[in-house]
Amino acid sequence: MSLTDTIIIGAGPYGSSLAAHLRAAGMDYQILGEPMGAWRNLMPPGMLLRSEAFASSLHAPRSGFTVEDYCRLKGLPYRPLGMALPLETFVEYGLWFQSNLVGEIQPVDVLALRRVGDQFKLSLSDGRSLAARKVVVALGLKGFAQTPPALRGLPEQYVTHSELYGNLEWARGKDIAIVGGGQSALGLSALLNELGARAHVLMRESSVVWHERPQGGRHILSRIKGPDAGLGRGWRSLFLSEFPGVFHMLDPKRRKQIMEHTYGASGAWWLHDRVVGKVQISHRTEVRSAAIENDRVVLNVLTDGKQARVSADHVIAATGFKTDMRQHAFLSKDLADAISNQGGMPDLTSHYETRVRGLYVVGPACAHSFGPVMRFVYGTKHASPTVARHIVGSLKAGARQRAWPIAHAPMPERSGE
Repeated sequence: MSLTDTIIIGAGPYGSSLAAHLRAAGMDYQILGEPMGAWRNLMPPGMLLRSEAFASSLHAPRSGFTVEDYCRLKGLPYRPLGMALPLETFVEYGLWFQSNLVGEIQPVDVLALRRVGDQFKLSLSDGRSLAARKVVVALGLKGFAQTPPALRGLPEQYVTHSELYGNLEWARGKDIAIVGGGQSALGLSALLNELGARAHVLMRESSVVWHERPQGGRHILSRIKGPDAGLGRGWRSLFLSEFPGVFHMLDPKRRKQIMEHTYGASGAWWLHDRVVGKVQISHRTEVRSAAIENDRVVLNVLTDGKQARVSADHVIAATGFKTDMRQHAFLSKDLADAISNQGGMPDLTSHYETRVRGLYVVGPACAHSFGPVMRFVYGTKHASPTVARHIVGSLKAGARQRAWPIAHAPMPERSGE
């Protein structure tokens, strides 16, 4: 069993950005997972990124590896604001970033992770076993899909969550009900409609919140009043985009309140004309129950207080995600229980380290600790250098301590973490 300083589980934006920083620091690491796997396999062709182009770059330890740099290299059009970035371009950019800055990525799954002494032991899908001093979980939203109770238990032939969609050709000519009112629901409805499916969006909200198309070249007073930030325009967005460390210092109740009341259901500016007047939307609608009748899904809904029935060939639950580290089947029960708090969310230090020393969590799973910016690629600029610095520092400190004869070893200082 080979021993590695650090193993990164996940080869998406967060795992790749961290790997690039560790590589630049000369650290020994291995990164596991299919390169950009979720983006390549679980998102529909033709999708556009919600984030603005300037906020969609993986974070590199040196200049020259942003989305803008990639577009310039490939001769592709680029604007920092007001340009809808295609999924395909983003995936190709991510793979280019990896080939230049990350090195070898092992396309394997982790079947089991446990702590043995001061090391972590991993069992892989290819039959190998690895050991590491540090492990970083960078798996995005995989495994955290949240489906309404009324839809649970129905066969996947009829009901699935929006996290599972790649190619949508199967839906051509079919009636598709989409439960939800956010970007995922609206984006899927546009793609399905353009494919020739009959999409019907069922949303709790009384109306769709549409974002305005951002414009560059604004005068200084306009920029002062509403600065452009990674998560959108305004001072609140600027704070949440640029100061996750300050967010982490807030009282947990305050953090929870911000997470629940910020960036709710809404649609990107480039979706408006593709949805309004083209896709059927039922507002103030709640699904109460569902059943299979004559090879179709029949939903009993409550719309404006009135009972109704909606029939479809298939139902997509675009109802978001709920972080619960216990849903990661590869985590041993001891680890899952140790790192989980508040219903399965990881309890993290300011260095993204869990209560199990040497085990870190980055990406959307750490959003309740560092804010909504961690749900977006923009968050890599904060998580990657912070975790890399902490890993490098702790490993070097550990090496110095091991170098001392036991009888003359210095007393360890008490940590505030």
